[in-house]
Amino acid sequence: MPFPLGRPLGVADDPAFQRDVLRSALKLLESATEPTIVDYPNEAPDANGEGVWACAIELPTPEMSELESAVRSEIDLLMPRYQEARRSRGRSTFGMSGATIDQVDKVVSFAIAVAEGSGFEDVPSAASGPNWRHAMPILVRFVVEDLRALYQEAVTSDASSRPPSQREMHTWIFQETALGQLLKQIAQQITDHDDPRLRLMRGFIIPEGFWDGDRAFGGVPAGMSPDDYVRSIRPYLIGEQS
Repeated sequence: MPFPLGRPLGVADDPAFQRDVLRSALKLLESATEPTIVDYPNEAPDANGEGVWACAIELPTPEMSELESAVRSEIDLLMPRYQEARRSRGRSTFGMSGATIDQVDKVVSFAIAVAEGSGFEDVPSAASGPNWRHAMPILVRFVVEDLRALYQEAVTSDASSRPPSQREMHTWIFQETALGQLLKQIAQQITDHDDPRLRLMRGFIIPEGFWDGDRAFGGVPAGMSPDDYVRSIRPYLIGEQS
């Protein structure tokens, strides 16, 4: 039947044509002995673009993943404390990626996309908007740094309480927050990637002692010093070579 999707009987308000389509379909019961496809002989009327098309299949509304929802909820709760800390200190380390604090939703979208497998070659399409300061793949590191900065500055905003040690802060983030789960998922994407050069960046995302497996920074090829290895892969990490 040469009809537009969503209009199996032709256009609306044309009962004569619709009855003919139904009669033709029912007439097949007289001759068809198995599943049959027969061309309807008449062209469907042209509605000249009038009306609003609607798909006949009701699709579910896409929802955020549970991890994304949890991270965004944490940020909503921490944001007032972060803003207070920024006001009282007059500065913040958030923004190393190039995003502003008003674009934190794009920072989260970036991190979630990478954690869910968008890869390390291109900026995720869901994260377009900010003036990112770095190329891929090293940009992933600075996106993570911004998220950690928001959390760290928010929870140290109370001047009346003892600030946490570095290990206490890492323990809180990586064992008690959804952000920690997100960063571990990004680190796992790095681990599973075909290019072992990415594993150096894993150490910037997961502190030593909080990564299950080998050392967070990964291994150095035999015969190379750590400094030589870092220098050799730097062009790749900053996007100057593939």
